[in-house]
Amino acid sequence: MSDLGDGHYLGPGVPSEMQRTFGGQVIGQALQSAQQTVEAKTANSLHAYFVGGGLSAEPIDFTVHTVRDGRTFSHRRVTGWQGDKEIVEMLVSFRRPGDQGPEHAAQLPDVPGPEECRDHAADWPSTSRIVLGEWSDWDVVMVPDEYDNSHHAQDKYGAGARHIWFRYNAGLGDDPDLNQVALSYLSDMTLLNSTLISHPDARVQMASLDHSLWFFDELKVDEWLLYEQDSPFAGGGRGFAQGRVFRQDGALVAQVNQEGLIRWLKE
Repeated sequence: MSDLGDGHYLGPGVPSEMQRTFGGQVIGQALQSAQQTVEAKTANSLHAYFVGGGLSAEPIDFTVHTVRDGRTFSHRRVTGWQGDKEIVEMLVSFRRPGDQGPEHAAQLPDVPGPEECRDHAADWPSTSRIVLGEWSDWDVVMVPDEYDNSHHAQDKYGAGARHIWFRYNAGLGDDPDLNQVALSYLSDMTLLNSTLISHPDARVQMASLDHSLWFFDELKVDEWLLYEQDSPFAGGGRGFAQGRVFRQDGALVAQVNQEGLIRWLKE
């Protein structure tokens, strides 16, 4: 990211086989822009709307607006543009660490570890295989259904679920801000595709409409993380997907929600 001054930042274009900008890239760069305007606090949530499609090879101009700086929380609004076209609106909340209160968390799903899953690699859906090449810097391993002992969302929604282990290959260090940016990037990985688990033969136009992410605990993306994805609803040409990200020691580190377009292709 290049700091252009006065709350303006330039996110570089990223070489990609996809013509459209990957939503995770937009979210990650917008978050990193906002982080540079806040001191002594880390992000606790973000909420983004993709208001226009971007071009992956083109840079994105981000403007960060200060909404409020309080003792515990700070809030930023980020807009992203390519030329005269706005492509994203995002709100980010930051919090000062140290507060204490009641605690509980969802449990790590009962699935095999990443190395065991690697030995029984699952076939990715065609809609996911198209973009897997974009993540060559990441280890991404899907848990095969026959080895998945968790209580699938199928039981709750009739919509199925998937579990994916992932980690960053190159090493990212301990910087919490940078690790949050990296997780934001990969949180868009295959999430919308979970709306089609029960519709494997559906021929649809797909596009992310919005993306929300909550950070709960410390994380390092160069250590294995488990991404649980399911979809409680699809209808009216839209699908809703949700995800939970766990550390390998069982800690729930993030929650992700996304609505997307899944509209029938015209014959």
